Amino acid sequence: MVKVNQEKPESESQSESSPLHEFVDHQRKAADEAMKAMGALLPPEFRTHGKTAREEFLLSFKVLIEGAASAVDRELNRAQAHKGSDSGSGPSTTGKSKVKVEVS
Repeated sequence: MVKVNQEKPESESQSESSPLHEFVDHQRKAADEAMKAMGALLPPEFRTHGKTAREEFLLSFKVLIEGAASAVDRELNRAQAHKGSDSGSGPSTTGKSKVKVEVS
């Protein structure tokens, strides 16, 4: 049987056992346990409704963004159709809101 050396390189083992690394590890574990404690205080029905509320909140923004994108697409298509219907080689000088001006 061959024994495999499972020791980590010196630089890696030093960083993993550093006080900062240990501090961060304990903080992460503390946060996980705090979340579990809060979850244990809340009844299952609260969590169910909270999840549904979060999903509906996200769906509302999805509808809003899709509606805005649709309005932008409509305006772009309208602008392209208007640009395509211009039959002159240059910009129009007549029309409802355009005025022909001669400069001397």
